[in-house]
Amino acid sequence: MMLYIIMLAALVLFFTFGAIMGDKQTRQLLKSGIDEKTKVQHYRVITFSMWIPVIAIFLIIAFSDITFADIGFAPLSFDLDVVVTIVVLIAAFLWTVFCLFKIIAFLVSAKYRQHRKDALDNKAKGNDYYDLVLCKLMTPKTKSEKRWWFGVSLTTGICEEIIFRGVFIFLIAIIFPDLSVYLVFAIAIVLFSLGHIYQGGKGLVLTALMGAFLAAVYIVSGSLILVIAMHFLTNFANAFEYPTTAPA
Repeated sequence: MMLYIIMLAALVLFFTFGAIMGDKQTRQLLKSGIDEKTKVQHYRVITFSMWIPVIAIFLIIAFSDITFADIGFAPLSFDLDVVVTIVVLIAAFLWTVFCLFKIIAFLVSAKYRQHRKDALDNKAKGNDYYDLVLCKLMTPKTKSEKRWWFGVSLTTGICEEIIFRGVFIFLIAIIFPDLSVYLVFAIAIVLFSLGHIYQGGKGLVLTALMGAFLAAVYIVSGSLILVIAMHFLTNFANAFEYPTTAPA
């Protein structure tokens, strides 16, 4: 039990510190300006730093009674109520189709690319904090930015799901066995949302909704496999929001 408490405390502290520093850095970047070099460096930091706790988790699993199945690496099961399962899977399918549509439309339609560029350029001129973060930091534009964004998307898809959907839910349920499964998932969703505080209030709400959606997919499937794939695709689709430009 002590190992579980230490793991939970360490992860909460790690991501609390990371969220605070990320928020501070994001605000500084928006004030000072963001060029290709700055954005790529930001993507590199995200990519490498996210693997630190995951590697630590893998090492703990190797030398403890915790298994990969405990943190969500299990075969797809679909053991819950049929109606709930069908509804969640249909929603997951529609979201996947939406993300793929954005990617395909971007690749085949010059009109769509121009439409997205105009929309993002207009948002970048506004005062909405979330839109500024989205347009200036979370939307890669040059070839180098897009290559590193693939790494960010893959890393966050894998690492955030392992930590926030897999490990957090497992640890909270073990440490607090009297909590209902819904409350356990709710706590994990809140932690996931707070980890994205750098996106501002609107970003916290949107992240919480996405976290709840991914949690629902995890619940009905009994595995992180689909959740990781959806998380990756959701983030990676941002690379197809803005036509590739030359470095500034």
